[in-house]
Amino acid sequence: MKIISYSDLHLEFKSGWKMPENIDADLMILAGDIITFQDYFPLTEFLTGWEKPVLYIAGNHEYYTRTPKDREEDAFKKWLSTNHPNVTFLRDESISIDGIHFFGGTMWTDFDGGNEQAMRIAEYQVNDFKLIKNPDSSPFKPADTLPLHGRYVKELLKWLETDLTGPRVVISHHAPVMNPHTKFTGSPLTPAFTSLDMLEIIKKYQPALWIYGHTHECDDQMIGNTRIISNQLGYPSFFGGFDCAGFDEKGKLINI
Repeated sequence: MKIISYSDLHLEFKSGWKMPENIDADLMILAGDIITFQDYFPLTEFLTGWEKPVLYIAGNHEYYTRTPKDREEDAFKKWLSTNHPNVTFLRDESISIDGIHFFGGTMWTDFDGGNEQAMRIAEYQVNDFKLIKNPDSSPFKPADTLPLHGRYVKELLKWLETDLTGPRVVISHHAPVMNPHTKFTGSPLTPAFTSLDMLEIIKKYQPALWIYGHTHECDDQMIGNTRIISNQLGYPSFFGGFDCAGFDEKGKLINI
């Protein structure tokens, strides 16, 4: 199977970037921060001409609507079923296509095991905690990511321990490991975008591929037999172009 992947396209900024036509691939993965759930039209524009399967997971920006996040998820899934039936929205869920097994969800983060200092810093510096609402309409706080991350890990482990024949692909928005070339080494905000508890899971279960986004740093590394890829466009720059070096506009084609 030929797979292409994108994340952090931030189509809500209407930058004018478009996916090249006639990409020879069987499946597209969108690993979050593609649109916000208050405006679906940029996604329709982006997918025009692409009729093959798409797996979509939400990033944090999808929820920048000031509307309870569960309502936004349900509305988006209903809209997809009517307007883009080839797109599957994964919320800590799995799907198998042509013998390849996929698991995907936002993942969020455990804030380095609930590190209180990191959570305090993030609450004041990260827009998630100003623009997202919980299902009960209360403000979304760093502590609210912990059960969301826990649910992702629980469902992921259940899936990894299921007896399946064929390659497995994991999709998350938040980073499962640090990019070895990251500019964020030593940043107090690292626990807000990377979940270090994923490393042992990768080493133990060795999925064939893990695709992620969020960091605005493209990545392609190996951990054991697992290839870890991130193909992020990023924010449009004031001086032209975008802020992620190494972005492959053709989707970083992977054969699996």
